[in-house]
Amino acid sequence: MDSTGPTLALDNGLDLGKLFTTGSVLHINEDYNDMEYIAEKDNSEDKITDFIGEPVNSFKEFEKQLQTVDENGLVKKKILEEGGGLPLSKECTVSVIFAGYWENESEPFDYTKSHKPLVVNLNENGLLPGIQIAIESMLVGEMAVFLLSHVVMYGELGVPPRIKPKADCIFYIKIIKTIKTPKDGKLDFSEPNIFNRVYHEVKMLYASGITLHKTKNFTAAIQLFRKGVNMLHRCRLADDKEENIQEKLLIKLYINLLVCYNEVKQPLRACTICNELKRLNNLWNNGKVLFQSAKALRMIGEFNAAEKRLKRALKLCPDNEKIIAELSVLTKTRDSCSKIKLIQNKVENSNIISDSFKTEVDNLIKNFKDNVNICKLTLPCDLNIAEIEYIKEACVKENLFCNKIEKDYLLDKDEEIPIESKIDLFI
Repeated sequence: MDSTGPTLALDNGLDLGKLFTTGSVLHINEDYNDMEYIAEKDNSEDKITDFIGEPVNSFKEFEKQLQTVDENGLVKKKILEEGGGLPLSKECTVSVIFAGYWENESEPFDYTKSHKPLVVNLNENGLLPGIQIAIESMLVGEMAVFLLSHVVMYGELGVPPRIKPKADCIFYIKIIKTIKTPKDGKLDFSEPNIFNRVYHEVKMLYASGITLHKTKNFTAAIQLFRKGVNMLHRCRLADDKEENIQEKLLIKLYINLLVCYNEVKQPLRACTICNELKRLNNLWNNGKVLFQSAKALRMIGEFNAAEKRLKRALKLCPDNEKIIAELSVLTKTRDSCSKIKLIQNKVENSNIISDSFKTEVDNLIKNFKDNVNICKLTLPCDLNIAEIEYIKEACVKENLFCNKIEKDYLLDKDEEIPIESKIDLFI
């Protein structure tokens, strides 16, 4: 057996429906360059081809060892490794590995790698009838070899030039695992093996959210992305593989939520998303996330934290024009809404407020209100009662809000405070 495995590229895919009617012609792309595949194999520590089974020189002699599976004698079988458990049914989704051979040919014409099994819903799939009959005759853990008639495979016409007319074949098949296929209809998150259905639904939500984002319908996009996040978090996971798939999709949803929250100027919600991305190890190593995180921090007046992220983003994405432009916006906004003079003019006595403090408050509030690049601003700590009351009065006059979050006060152009507790801004 050749140790490199077959390498064929098709110009077009197969239409299995034509195999049993008008026939189908398989066009092989002779110009296909498979060097990348070969290089990958050469760099692998394990250079043994990763498929099961072995060629058979004579189907007529080999048939003597087999037992008939179906009533028409079109599928014949020999068990190579015993399996166990309950018989398979239409309610099962199975993971299988296989390799198919023509008579007296050394390489399989179709196969799966042992570490990448094919997952098949036995009730609804694109399997050829012979393969379907073969799999349904097996148990979990079983490996068997089947002689399959052309009648239940590629038909009398075949798929020229690769598959000859009336081409019988053998298939080695092994059942790796089986699960009960999740039911159709309303999702039940307590149901076993629900992840595949949830994953499919969330991918649809994600795609719709992307479309809404492109049309600048950010609020609707946010609703879909958030629904997708909630569904993924509620879903029961069977193993580490499902957890990895869930995590990758969560990261995509969170990044798009982050962008949308910044677009609708909800930076505090954007910061909560950044914390989720940090938890998923996708903050400091992602230039796009750092850029969006910096925008959110700039909009709430956390200028130093924003600058730190932008500098990190610039290292990851040198000469990125958007990052450079954001650094300029950050600098101008920080200069416009500086709180240094406010701190310098505050007094310790709880009942006294200086005229200079009032002047600085008026200037700060005016600059804050007029600056479109900032929508929330945390006030300095330890202001006395009189100073806080003056700031509140000044905000009322300018139709702004002064909200208390724990011990801090937040100047806000929008009265909605979308967090219940202080956000971890300093990571």
